[in-house]
Amino acid sequence: MRILAISHLFPHQKEPRYGIFAARQLEEMHKQGADITVIVPRVWCPGVLRTFNRWKKYDHESPLCTFEGLETFKVPVFWLPGNFYNRWSGLATFLALKEKALELHKNKAFDMIYATGFFPDGEAASRLARFLKVPAACLSIGVDVNITAHSSRRIYRHFVRTAKALDGLLACGQSVADVLKNVSGKNPLCVYGVLDTEIFKPIHDKIPLKKQLGLPLDKTIVIYAGYLLKSKGVYELVEAIERVRKQIPRIMLIMCGAGPEEDGLMKIIREKHLEQTVRLLGEIDPDHMCKWMQASDLFVLASYTEGMPNAVMEAMACGVPVVTTTVGGLPSAIGDCTGAILVPPRNVPLLVNAIYQILSDDQLMRTMQISARKKAEIRFSGSRNAQLILDYFSDILETKN
Repeated sequence: MRILAISHLFPHQKEPRYGIFAARQLEEMHKQGADITVIVPRVWCPGVLRTFNRWKKYDHESPLCTFEGLETFKVPVFWLPGNFYNRWSGLATFLALKEKALELHKNKAFDMIYATGFFPDGEAASRLARFLKVPAACLSIGVDVNITAHSSRRIYRHFVRTAKALDGLLACGQSVADVLKNVSGKNPLCVYGVLDTEIFKPIHDKIPLKKQLGLPLDKTIVIYAGYLLKSKGVYELVEAIERVRKQIPRIMLIMCGAGPEEDGLMKIIREKHLEQTVRLLGEIDPDHMCKWMQASDLFVLASYTEGMPNAVMEAMACGVPVVTTTVGGLPSAIGDCTGAILVPPRNVPLLVNAIYQILSDDQLMRTMQISARKKAEIRFSGSRNAQLILDYFSDILETKN
């Protein structure tokens, strides 16, 4: 099967974890036998705009990261600031990439178009499907359906039209799949894992790895991995760690990732004298992320909204217990797993109780470690989910033919 993937979510050298889940999923699909070409729309804006904080991250010239078996092409797309432009971003993306897509299609015809995210990729894929006369499917990553689609009535109506126009729909989590089914009348494929469970796996002795990473051996390590955004609950997490420290002084929070709240977090860390308790590591090379997970004792994510976060799956695959929130696809994916405790978002007292409950009970910790790994093996294996996607695409092609 020859697939044209459209993914603005794709790692590049300045942000190697940006869209890493999409790249890994496509890489796994290649390993399962698919021939995959990726067009990566990259936001273009005049250089003068990149002097402003909002636009600094948009550097369309940063080289893409490489992944096994994926042929990638960057296409610059002009972008305007503000949520209102999401109504037009798909059209702008289609116009920017259609000639390149046609050139590649003429050279070797595509069987399927696959978009990773509704805005802008989903609409671009649906337009390109009509242009090239091949079917198209789109994966919802969660934030596109839960947040972006609701930013205005016009954008919501546009999202519904796009969902109905696509031949296939995929969702990162059952709750997102339910939304897509309601608006489109189709039966979406619910998929999760995009990780290699042979790389993300438990280790029995954490001491050598802690030494290698420069982590104190006398600390219990709690890890967060993701962008430093307010919606990720990063301030609630730091507050919870401060409270838990009063009962468990050995606790240390490691925060892997960068983002707009970095300065705000550093200010709070200094004000509350948490320099020895909370450490901001910045961006971590995706190839090294497994080491930080393996060296940790507990993973915590306090998000207000999610699809199904890759970091949660990575932690569980490494046998690390998880505390997270009852949002997005998390309850349906891991709500039945004794390797995780879910609490309501924005509820610091319950977040504190969950963290303390695990770290103060060695037997509970061991039980959760085993359960987390088992759940990851069953549900989050990248190879398993890649095959599910390819089987789903095969069904679409059979129906179209």
